[in-house]
Amino acid sequence: MVFQSRSAAQTRALGKKIGGILGSGDVVALCGELGSGKTTFVKGVAQGLGIAASEVASPTFVIVHEYEGRKKVYHVDWYRLRSLGAVDAGMAREYFEGDGVTLIEWADRAPALLPVARLVVHLKHRGLNAREIRVSAKGQRHEMLIRRLAKP
Repeated sequence: MVFQSRSAAQTRALGKKIGGILGSGDVVALCGELGSGKTTFVKGVAQGLGIAASEVASPTFVIVHEYEGRKKVYHVDWYRLRSLGAVDAGMAREYFEGDGVTLIEWADRAPALLPVARLVVHLKHRGLNAREIRVSAKGQRHEMLIRRLAKP
């Protein structure tokens, strides 16, 4: 699915809609250039999970932030990764297999660590405030989420 966003508010709104349908064990892999809106999108997902957007900050320097909402949220940032050795694969699996929702910024930095089943969100600049947001699914559960997302 492809969405066009003309503002940060629209990007957050799409994230909020997706956050509203996520459940335990769901993983969202976010990809896109620097400044493409990954953290803005995560703020919306957090809102959809019952977390105030103001609580969400980029975890670039700490790698992961945890938030409490309708589901626990693990907000991960792999921007500073230089190699797979920089992340403990066991720790990543704990997040992916837990009761929470895992949101990974810069997921394309360590694709081998990602679970097979996941939502993939690609954000692309299309102007000063405009973004193209492509949402795709890997696995049956996430394909079902995409179908739910398509409903008005």
